[in-house]
Amino acid sequence: MGALAAALLISTSLVPAGWTGGAAWAQSANGPSDGRPNAIQGVVPGEGTAAETTPAETSRPETARAETARAAAVAVTRVTLATGGLAQVEGRMAGPASAMNLAIERPQVADVLRTLLVTGPAPVVSIDLEAAEPVGARSATGRLLAGNLADPTTILTALIGKEVTLSGGPRTLSGTLLAFSPVTVPGSDQTPEKPGLRAAVATPAGEVAFAVFPSLEHIAIEGPALAEAMAELIPALGESVDDGRRDLTVRLAEPAEAGFSFVVPTTVWRPSYRAVIGEGGKVNLQGWATLENTTGLDWTGIDLRLAVGTPVAYSQDVYSPLRTRRPDAPFEVGRTAETGIVAAEETAQFAAAAPPRADAGRMFRRGPAAEAAPMPVADLVTGAPAEAGTAATIFPVAGAIDLAAGRTLTVPFLSGDEDIQRITYLDLLGGAQPFDSLEMTFDAEATVPGGLIAVYDQDGFVGDARFGGADGGEPRILPFAVSADLKATTQSRANRTLTTASLRGGSLVIRRSEVETTTLTVAASEATTLVTDIARLGNDTVSATGEGLSPEVVTIDEGRARIRVALPAGQHTLTVTAERPIMERYLLASLPAPVIEEVLSSGGAIDAETRERLEGIRALTAEIAAIDRTIAQREQEIDALRRAVEFDRDNLEAIDASTPEGAEVRRRIISRTGDIDAAMAEVSDLSRRRAEVEQRLSAN
Repeated sequence: MGALAAALLISTSLVPAGWTGGAAWAQSANGPSDGRPNAIQGVVPGEGTAAETTPAETSRPETARAETARAAAVAVTRVTLATGGLAQVEGRMAGPASAMNLAIERPQVADVLRTLLVTGPAPVVSIDLEAAEPVGARSATGRLLAGNLADPTTILTALIGKEVTLSGGPRTLSGTLLAFSPVTVPGSDQTPEKPGLRAAVATPAGEVAFAVFPSLEHIAIEGPALAEAMAELIPALGESVDDGRRDLTVRLAEPAEAGFSFVVPTTVWRPSYRAVIGEGGKVNLQGWATLENTTGLDWTGIDLRLAVGTPVAYSQDVYSPLRTRRPDAPFEVGRTAETGIVAAEETAQFAAAAPPRADAGRMFRRGPAAEAAPMPVADLVTGAPAEAGTAATIFPVAGAIDLAAGRTLTVPFLSGDEDIQRITYLDLLGGAQPFDSLEMTFDAEATVPGGLIAVYDQDGFVGDARFGGADGGEPRILPFAVSADLKATTQSRANRTLTTASLRGGSLVIRRSEVETTTLTVAASEATTLVTDIARLGNDTVSATGEGLSPEVVTIDEGRARIRVALPAGQHTLTVTAERPIMERYLLASLPAPVIEEVLSSGGAIDAETRERLEGIRALTAEIAAIDRTIAQREQEIDALRRAVEFDRDNLEAIDASTPEGAEVRRRIISRTGDIDAAMAEVSDLSRRRAEVEQRLSAN
């Protein structure tokens, strides 16, 4: 079977063989007389019977339309609960009439209207129900409901132009209410300010009287118009109370039996597991589901199924009134123009939530075995084998389920000796702490929901395992307690060696091998299967050896490799090697001297031709380095001579050039200027030589 949403269209028959009406929702004949749903009396067996009505009730068109619906029997026959928080409710409606009622809780009406599927030979004409708005809001006195009736201004607004008597202040006003306005009555040192009311009425004598009522808490409103309005309003208020339930009337083209199916949101059913480790390490796994009936309909003898999948599901309220706002058309008069402020663009920032951190521990210490043999674990009564579909796995629950609306139920959905074994797991990526663990593999086509697994052995409870679910036969390793039977220590070392070097075009390509060796020493008090995870990068080659052991190595992903080995009792040493190839590339024009020396000293890592060329490159590189050192030295000398010339020129300005001292300064300036010219000529020659050597290096 496919996903829960798809199951609406391809579900099997909604009617069990020999169904004769089953349980039915019965309606009270004494319900409200305005067409609202009658109170549900409960679930009654057998065919529904028409409820008796009074002549007053049958005279109403709403009651007449519901007469045939009251003869219909409604029964839920199957419920499928999905881990995504959806419930597919399937059932049957039957009766001699062509209209049948289905009572639905108010929050679920929109989902029922959006997903309801009716099956059967009779065509569906319509689905009728009371509007989402309360009755009172549409009554003749509805304008009084538009405000807060606890606020006197709401009532006074509806009495403008009516005869009223207002009291509760220094004076009483009687007459036709003209206007009123809220005021603030000043306070004193002992009392705070408070809201009041100012009113104006037209008296029978033709006068306009005013009064201020200092407290809205004590104002009283009287008058014949108010009494008449209240006579109509009070019943409407009672009708406007929403009881949180709607009756959907399904109208068929002709009398017939019909099936129905709809999807509503519900609480997520929660799986939990028990794993019992018996003699010889045999593991019995039990799966339990805890669920609630929040569909609003009692379940009586239904077929319950639990679905595991991820359907695409949306929420859309097709029941509540949806109105659009029409644009206002301005009067064609003289206009003025204005401009607003143009808002700047904004960028929303999002932060990724850190993943939760998992912890594990052991609750009980291992003690001596009990003298008496333990009682065998009771078998569970589960339904038919799980149905693995392309998008969901369905776990049928055994038997006919009775569960009233609002009740909680825990039922088994999985039991048996699956492909489960007890192992010792050691994750070297996270430390050297071994854990007692379960390794499970389910059917290749099954999807099993995740949940906590309470693990028991012959001594009792030994820990909880966090099971994240499995899809498509994925194996799962589930640690449940720190191992008391195996101790482990590790030592690691890394070594990098040069394997080959070759010249390609204008580059030197070096291949290295980085080998990381982990020595794992374990002491096992009893035989066990050890599973160890180690880190790997990309194209690492991982191998493992051990004296008297036959470890197996598999690649999990680009960052992890897994070693599995059967360990007898005793002490063992396991050597795990991760070999990683590394390639380096250097341009010959900028080849570092230490790299050249390393390659030339690597022996058989390079062939004779490459060695000869590298030796030539080393000589040329050394010549370039010598030239660079000479150029740097000459440039330092030129800089020092220029500073000296500048100093002599400054002195020459301070003394008479015709004196012997002035003549000596002039001689030094001329001599040092000549030295600068000679040094610059040498630097120029060295630069030409360097360019020639670089050209020879590039051609090598």
